[in-house]
Amino acid sequence: MKAIIIHDEHGKILAISKVGDLKAAGSKFSKVGMVAKSGQHVLEIELVGGLESVPTLQLHNEYHVDIAASKLAKKAHGGS
Repeated sequence: MKAIIIHDEHGKILAISKVGDLKAAGSKFSKVGMVAKSGQHVLEIELVGGLESVPTLQLHNEYHVDIAASKLAKKAHGGS
C-alpha cells in the first residue's frame, strides 16, 4: 500500500494519506491528492513491514521521515 506524506525540512510529518482505490470505495472522484506549501516536501512511499496496517493517526504520531533514506522511521521517544 502506498502513502503520501507531507513533511517539513526536519522530517516532521505534517500530513499523511494512504492511497486507495477510489472507485472500489464507491467514490465519484477519480483522483485526490495533497499540495505542499512552500518549505514543505512531499514523499510517496510504499508501506511495508506491517506499516500498511498501522492507522494513519498512529503513523503521524509515532513516526517521522528519515530524510537521508526517504522512508518512515519510528520516533526515538514514541511521541510528539
